[in-house]
Amino acid sequence: MTNGQQIDHRAPQHLWPDYAQARAQQRARDLPAGPAAAQPAGSAVLGTLALTVGLAAVLAPFLPPVDLTAVRQYGAVVLAIPGLALAVVGLDRRRRGRPMAAIGLVVNLFALAILAPLALAFP
Repeated sequence: MTNGQQIDHRAPQHLWPDYAQARAQQRARDLPAGPAAAQPAGSAVLGTLALTVGLAAVLAPFLPPVDLTAVRQYGAVVLAIPGLALAVVGLDRRRRGRPMAAIGLVVNLFALAILAPLALAFP
């Protein structure tokens, strides 16, 4: 070491023997391109939308009455069916956010389950 600097004792790659160069090139081909290669394609938008629409579908029948007594309980259907479609598409294997889409699916099914007693109680 001279003046606090480290000396690199490794030889440059172009001076390596042929068998070592071939092995290094094979390792470089086998390695993934980077952290983006390990992540699944797609985004978590559909799972987020499914969960948000599902929560709105659960809350829609319980909104304060604004003279919508006859149709208020059916607001869950208008929101839950598209929410189910978003959740099913969000459960695709190539997408991120699959847990959120699964929770959105359950919440949307719960919104449809709430609809049955409300529809029978308030025809």
